[in-house]
Amino acid sequence: MKKILCIMILSSSLWSFNFDFSLPPVLEEVFEPSVLGDEIQAPKKQEKVQSTVKPIPVSERDRPRRIDDEAPTDIYVEHQEEFEPTPSADISFVSYPKIALLVPQKVIGKYANSIADTILSYLIYKDRKFQFELFDSGDESEANIVGALRRIHQKGYQLVIAPVTKAGARVIVKHEHNLLVYVPTINKKEINLISENIFFGGIDYEEQIDRLLAHSGNKVAIFGDKSALSHKLENYVDNASFSEIAYRKVIANAKANLSPFIKHNHKLKNASIFLNMPIVKSSLLASQLNVHKAEHKNVLLTQISYNPLLFTLTQAQDRKKMFLANSINHTEFDLKDTNLILGTNLDFSWVNYATVIGADYMVSNFIERGGRQNFSERMVNNQIKYNIDILKPENASFVKVSEEF
Repeated sequence: MKKILCIMILSSSLWSFNFDFSLPPVLEEVFEPSVLGDEIQAPKKQEKVQSTVKPIPVSERDRPRRIDDEAPTDIYVEHQEEFEPTPSADISFVSYPKIALLVPQKVIGKYANSIADTILSYLIYKDRKFQFELFDSGDESEANIVGALRRIHQKGYQLVIAPVTKAGARVIVKHEHNLLVYVPTINKKEINLISENIFFGGIDYEEQIDRLLAHSGNKVAIFGDKSALSHKLENYVDNASFSEIAYRKVIANAKANLSPFIKHNHKLKNASIFLNMPIVKSSLLASQLNVHKAEHKNVLLTQISYNPLLFTLTQAQDRKKMFLANSINHTEFDLKDTNLILGTNLDFSWVNYATVIGADYMVSNFIERGGRQNFSERMVNNQIKYNIDILKPENASFVKVSEEF
């Protein structure tokens, strides 16, 4: 009853916020290309900003806030008195979670909604006093990211979750040396910068490709689209595969006629076909492989295709030769249930899953100091280490493949 009442209060509070939390959960593929550590295209018109932004000086961070300072957008669940942070502040005296969410809303779009709900669901699930606030940097320009970090310092937060791309992560690593920051959208190996206070939670697509290649034959074909993610996955296949890349094709439009790429295409015979595209395009192409009776060895899919829509958009015969890599593990029922009440999904959205793992790690290790973690994934060298299962979509469920090599 206490949790339900808390959720009702939160829901009424969120209605006053700028983001539209009333929207239903959106399919993962809608957001996939823009938030996976890929560079974002510059807008047509760019405002002139200073080319160099100085790191936040201690005196600036610690100064009292003036009334005319720009105020951040707030989600206050419980108002607490502010305290002035100190450099390299020890947060062991904080007895309850105080989490700041830094989002470049113009860049990650409605991912901000589901990530905010995921964090709130986790804090409600913990059933204890907490404080949570969102800071919108707008975009990932150096000036705006640094400004958001300054406001977070001023409000006394020391735990930050920042769903940013590689551009935003570079700015944070460059300028932030005191706050504990968790970036759920980037894998550490994708950014050549190291900082002891920055943690990463992006899944390892490269390792997923390696595991899938164990099921490939002597020929590999690659279908992708024009997204940066698709290009990244193709490079992983190129670098890791010992097989011949017999065929590759970019599908620019989901409505494109796929028949010319498949019908009588001898290069697909006995080939293992990587579909490095969102679920809709991958499902359409998988169906066409069956329609045109392509004599391929199998179809290999990464995390972006781990979606129940696969069973709706394809027939059983289309899925017969599929192998899929997945890094989303089981979630405790009560936590999953709390997320569903707020309209978020942990079963098939890896960004939400990575977010809640990071929140759990930070609270358990830096607030509760050795408290029980709710997930089995470990933090290794500031990066979440995910398990990878190879699955087959059979009937209406994903079935784990027994791998013995």
